[in-house]
Amino acid sequence: DLQIRRGETLGIVGESGCGKSTLAQLLMGMLQPSHGQYIRSGSQRIMQMVFQDPLSSLNPRLPVWRIITEPLWIAKRSSEQQRRALAEELAVQVGIRAEYLDRLPHAFSGGQRQRIAIARALSSQPDVIVLDEPTSALDISVQAQILNLLVTLQENHGLTYVLISHNVSVIRHMSDRVAVMYLGQIVELGDAQQVLTAPAHPYTRLLLDSLPAIDKPLEEEWALRKTDLPGN
Repeated sequence: DLQIRRGETLGIVGESGCGKSTLAQLLMGMLQPSHGQYIRSGSQRIMQMVFQDPLSSLNPRLPVWRIITEPLWIAKRSSEQQRRALAEELAVQVGIRAEYLDRLPHAFSGGQRQRIAIARALSSQPDVIVLDEPTSALDISVQAQILNLLVTLQENHGLTYVLISHNVSVIRHMSDRVAVMYLGQIVELGDAQQVLTAPAHPYTRLLLDSLPAIDKPLEEEWALRKTDLPGN
């Protein structure tokens, strides 16, 4: 069973194609499970999602302030004046200047667009935010800024994150607990420090050993690449 604890960051890590994004869509109710049971308390607004590609997830025809408050507009909650005020407040929190709120998404950089997407996720006051590869489409110089912003927002709003990434370094930096996925299944789940320093499953060990290391002998690197994956 996979349970999400209030106030934590649960990291989901695994190679591309292992089912991480499918799991995210199941959590959001975008897909229905073929078998098993998924229990979510509260309404749809309790969970929001930040997608991998900020540009494709933002409506290109809407000004940013409307994008940020889109969940409230869909739910027909609050007046336009109230939504505008909330957009300005959230923009400041994520590092977007309020005078830019009438611009369209294409006028912003990739990092700024992801900040806008994060503000949109916050607008409905969710308990849980699913972060699907939130930094993988960004320049390396911007990734740390976004991760630090997410940490600050979590502390200020008491948020719970489900962080999905193939990047072990991102998972290590952000997560309280880690679930390792392989071939559509969670093969290891536990405290982040324990899983990432003393893994119990062969795939987890292989995943960690495959990380580039400057001081790793070339012969060892080649040996790892030739290792058979568990289940193959």
